[in-house]
Amino acid sequence: METYDLVIIGSGPAGYVGAIRAAQLGARVCVVEKDELGGVCLNRGCIPTKTLLKTAELLAQAREAEGFGVKITGEIALDLAKAMERKDDVVKTLVKGIESLFKSWKITLKKGAAKFLAKEKISVRSGQTVEEISAKSFLIATGSSPAQLPTFPIDGVKILLSDHLLAMKQLPKSLLIIGAGAIGCEWAFMLQAFGSEVTVIEMMAQVAPTEDEMIGTLLAREMKKRKIKALVGEKIARVETDSEGVIAHTESGGELRAEKMLVSIGRAPNSNNLGLEQIGLQLCGRGFIKVNSRMETSAPGIYASGDVAGGMLLAHKASAEAKVAVANALGQKEEMDYRIVPAVIFTSPQVAGVGLKERDAQSKGLNYSSASFPFRALGKAQAIGEISGEVKLVYEKSSLRLLGCHIIGPDAGNLIHQAVIAIKMNATIKHLAQSIYAHPTLSEAIMESAEAGLGMAIHLPKVKSG
Repeated sequence: METYDLVIIGSGPAGYVGAIRAAQLGARVCVVEKDELGGVCLNRGCIPTKTLLKTAELLAQAREAEGFGVKITGEIALDLAKAMERKDDVVKTLVKGIESLFKSWKITLKKGAAKFLAKEKISVRSGQTVEEISAKSFLIATGSSPAQLPTFPIDGVKILLSDHLLAMKQLPKSLLIIGAGAIGCEWAFMLQAFGSEVTVIEMMAQVAPTEDEMIGTLLAREMKKRKIKALVGEKIARVETDSEGVIAHTESGGELRAEKMLVSIGRAPNSNNLGLEQIGLQLCGRGFIKVNSRMETSAPGIYASGDVAGGMLLAHKASAEAKVAVANALGQKEEMDYRIVPAVIFTSPQVAGVGLKERDAQSKGLNYSSASFPFRALGKAQAIGEISGEVKLVYEKSSLRLLGCHIIGPDAGNLIHQAVIAIKMNATIKHLAQSIYAHPTLSEAIMESAEAGLGMAIHLPKVKSG
């Protein structure tokens, strides 16, 4: 029986990142993976969808090119087969990259399904072959799968998960998306740009319900501009199919029809069939593994990171948690700082946020304030023709310490990292306002929103008194 310093179950953004970090720290590491190296994120999530979103972005830019003085002769059209081929090529390249990194750091990869036999031992089954592996420590990084409800009988033909759309051969003429979270919103903007008629339905009171209220309001406005129908505060009671597609009946008595339906209602942890009962490992709501800030589970020497451990289901959070878990497993002392986990939705315009939303600050009873700056008042945004959206800062009134930042606008996914660093460093909006930003850049919106909080924004009109 082989013995390692650390065995990691799962090779997604928690598993493979944790493995490389452990090897960098001198550990003998084994990764067990029953599916594709790279996990959902690389193979069926973040990477393939962002690759297709680039195609959607280029289509939109080409359609708007004439307004920028660029004349395109001939038809502007989607070549879906070519877009899918490119998506597959990008995924293959990155999977090979992980394989190469594993070889470089001498990380052992075993293909098969892992199951705990004891706190220090697992079995790995591949077909009819079973082997046992022991380790000083384990990291469970098995990720999550799309949540499914009986209301939405997934058939892969008319009622779909995002996995099915990533393999589509033909663009649906119309699509009904259930759930306006990150996945639902990204597919809505992408398929609208591709040429589908899109309707989104969300049971919560706003689209992007986990984001700040300002984000929900402005994103709904952008959906309307693109003729994406968005219904909020509405729930589907039942679904049926006929020869023409899908019929969704709402609890309020309405009826929605589309050729296809995408079910995007969240994700469930992959914590089953791991033998967790053998080691007395404690689970919490819906089967997520309970961990502390050091990513320790209730079983000594066993850690969990990423989607299977709950919280925000984000790839970069999973990677950060894995680095913390590995450090602790190998004798160091580190804790996760969840204040600085950004969330990004790759719509058009993009959405990004980090830290406290206004409703969070209210619920904590904090004496806070907020300040905003619109992109349309920014020279760079006007120059590139992307003027929709704004930056909103949430900060403590007395100290001016930055508590949160929420952005909807061009390149929000990159801009948000200025706020991530500021929150990590306990910086104030005065620090941001007094920093010097290059002109013309989109980053100036961060500075201007900080200045707005001080009542000194250069590019906002004077507030009328009285």
